[in-house]
Amino acid sequence: MSFTFGRHEHLKSRKSIALLITSGLTFLKFPIKVRWLVVSDQQIVPVVCTFSVPKRNFKKAVQRNYIKRIMREAYRLNKQHLFDYLIKKNVKIQVLFTFIGNEVPTYQLVESKIILTLQSLIELNETSADSHINLPG
Repeated sequence: MSFTFGRHEHLKSRKSIALLITSGLTFLKFPIKVRWLVVSDQQIVPVVCTFSVPKRNFKKAVQRNYIKRIMREAYRLNKQHLFDYLIKKNVKIQVLFTFIGNEVPTYQLVESKIILTLQSLIELNETSADSHINLPG
């Protein structure tokens, strides 16, 4: 079992992020909002994701970066069940995790919510397995 979060797992493309925001499905496990999209492009890994914290809720970059760091760490340590499920189903998704709370959270809170969101992604993928979108390029 690999607990890495390499650069091939990071969602960086502005086009992909814009498509994810406009066409992606959304659900909320407060204080984390998740946008996700099933894609049929040539991703190396089953899940490519990114993390965001709005500037309007946290003015200081130190706080935004801390929250993104603990979200990435919680995801990195708990992503394996989602990976195993998606590999078995041969599905690839893109995910945007957004922290929408107003206070700097503890790691334990973020980890519990990330685990819930990953379980929800598995459940939602079972119900919407036919919603593939072809990406250009």
